[in-house]
Amino acid sequence: MHKSELARRYTVFMLAMVIGSFGVTLVTRSLLGVNSVACFSYVTSVYFPITMGTVNILFNLTMFVSQFFILTGEQRHRELGNFLLQIPAMILFGVMLDVWLWITDSLVIVNYAMALTILFIGSVLIAVNIALQATASVAMLPCDAFVRQLATRLQKRLGSLKFIYDLFLVGTAAIMSLVCSGFTEIVGIREGTVIGALIVGPITQVALRFMLPFKLFCEGGLNRNESKESN
Repeated sequence: MHKSELARRYTVFMLAMVIGSFGVTLVTRSLLGVNSVACFSYVTSVYFPITMGTVNILFNLTMFVSQFFILTGEQRHRELGNFLLQIPAMILFGVMLDVWLWITDSLVIVNYAMALTILFIGSVLIAVNIALQATASVAMLPCDAFVRQLATRLQKRLGSLKFIYDLFLVGTAAIMSLVCSGFTEIVGIREGTVIGALIVGPITQVALRFMLPFKLFCEGGLNRNESKESN
């Protein structure tokens, strides 16, 4: 790829991080339960004096380091560029998560219908984020890259391993919540967690159908079309 194309692809990828963090924020604000990957971050922020975004960065940093034990030396060398770009991606995602949480701090859920609406909008944004990442095709958040690399190393289906990974995260968050509350409550895990897990995948498939403008932008197609029209 030319540097200009890489720059466009990373622009789309960073846009995905901003949109995805807003989606996670809206799902969290719905009070119906956060998505599986954010469960641990949310529960930690509830019981300890640390922001959800900061925990998310630390969690992704753990996944970033864990990849070293999965990748071979050759893979580390071959994928070093994209591997290192996970660092600014996870920082941007975590920082924007805290920014969006601060901006939406005054959001008040007045009824269950509004909660479901906020949950749905947040899930759509998460799906758009996934579709944009797939379109940019340059990097991934460490938590997603870890699962992909693990599936490749174990020669397992990515979807099946992702499901197990999400269950592990939700289970860990639930146990942590029980322990921290003296076995009186489980926070952050409700019907919205299940709803999100069920609808994000199908919505992503729909969102991918509308990614052509972003695909053309990444490949420089828009500029080429404009040049042809000018000629």
